[in-house]
Amino acid sequence: MFSEIQTFIESQLSSGHFSIATVFFLALGGLLSGLLPCVYPLYPITAGILKTRVAKHKWAHPLVYYFGLALMYAIFGLIAGVSGGVFNSFLRYPETQLVLSILLFVLGLSVAEYLYFPFFSGDLKNSVNVNYANTFFLGMGAGLLSSPCVGPVVVSILVQLVTYQTEGFKIVPILFTSFKMFVFGMGLGIPFLMIGVFGLSLPKSGKWMKYVQWVLAILIFYFSYTYLEKAFLLWGFDSGLSAKVYFLWTTSLVFLYLLNKEGTHSERMKHSLFQIFAITGFLFLFLILTHSILKLGPGISMGNRMSESTIQKEEHGNLVWYRNKNDAFQLAQDKNLPIFIDFYADWCTNCKEFQKLTLSHQELNQTFQNVVLWKVYDTDPIFEEFVNDPNYPELKIGLPFFLILSPNGKMLYKSNDYLDTKGMIETIRKLQKNNE
Repeated sequence: MFSEIQTFIESQLSSGHFSIATVFFLALGGLLSGLLPCVYPLYPITAGILKTRVAKHKWAHPLVYYFGLALMYAIFGLIAGVSGGVFNSFLRYPETQLVLSILLFVLGLSVAEYLYFPFFSGDLKNSVNVNYANTFFLGMGAGLLSSPCVGPVVVSILVQLVTYQTEGFKIVPILFTSFKMFVFGMGLGIPFLMIGVFGLSLPKSGKWMKYVQWVLAILIFYFSYTYLEKAFLLWGFDSGLSAKVYFLWTTSLVFLYLLNKEGTHSERMKHSLFQIFAITGFLFLFLILTHSILKLGPGISMGNRMSESTIQKEEHGNLVWYRNKNDAFQLAQDKNLPIFIDFYADWCTNCKEFQKLTLSHQELNQTFQNVVLWKVYDTDPIFEEFVNDPNYPELKIGLPFFLILSPNGKMLYKSNDYLDTKGMIETIRKLQKNNE
């Protein structure tokens, strides 16, 4: 159903029209995106934040939070219109994943009441005095944190902006599409609004609330770890190393906290955080300098090795991916096979997920065994040729991106959704049936 909604949205956007149906399906697309598993960690965070924000009307703070989240998506539209989608790609870098991991960790400490920041949490004793500006900016933060999870529909909307940019900078189309992003954000924010409203009806006193807070905090710490794990994987490290680093880092923080005997819980934790960040910073600087020195010695980096012209193909499991255009097209024409192009980058989390999917998804794997597979890295010279091709504006938004071509180079399929295995398989089988 999600794929059908996305297809309808793309048709609505490409037509340039705007109707009640467009508004409905944009909001519905946002709502469905909000039900994706990777958005779930934000729900307990929202409940933990809004439970302490009391007003005369229980809808007040949740509505402010809701509109803050929706506005963040409108801002995405404006930034994408000005930058050509660079910001969307920025969200997929490992450094971004690391920052999100740290933010979630700090937020977990705040929910557990070991830190007090007016921006991140309300004062339990004076929750009535929490101003709406804090709630609004927290809603914008939720929009930022949810953005890496809802890529397919967002990219479909932002492609329209890039298309307009090929004709020059036009403020009216950019503002118009930014409004469409706002509508999408309103749909995405509906579960947050409902959680905020009905969550506030729970009792606010009693020892049980402490246990609830700790459960929420543990959930947030877990998802903080998942972002750290993504960062390590994007850097090329094993996931086991991220677990060791996370355990060592948290254990050291607890040790420093226990050493600090003076001050409140929040003051002791702030002091411990400053200490651990300083120690981590020095260690990180030492590792960078060591790596730079070792890099001067004999050997070749992974990036250089991948770009060498002598390497013509890669093997992943039982699949062979060609790395040269001429080899791919020659084989496709000789055997009359379609060409599947995977545009790949080491910083792209979903690119790596799709690579795993090609081996774990049995039907997709079997289909790919009768296809010429061509992997194009973002560092390959030919990548820029595709980016500058007006037929593929999606590449200016970010990765992943997939193409299926006929043996003579005719485009049959394109998508940025790595989970659309159904569309990929159907396109390939339809061509193979026509060639029989």
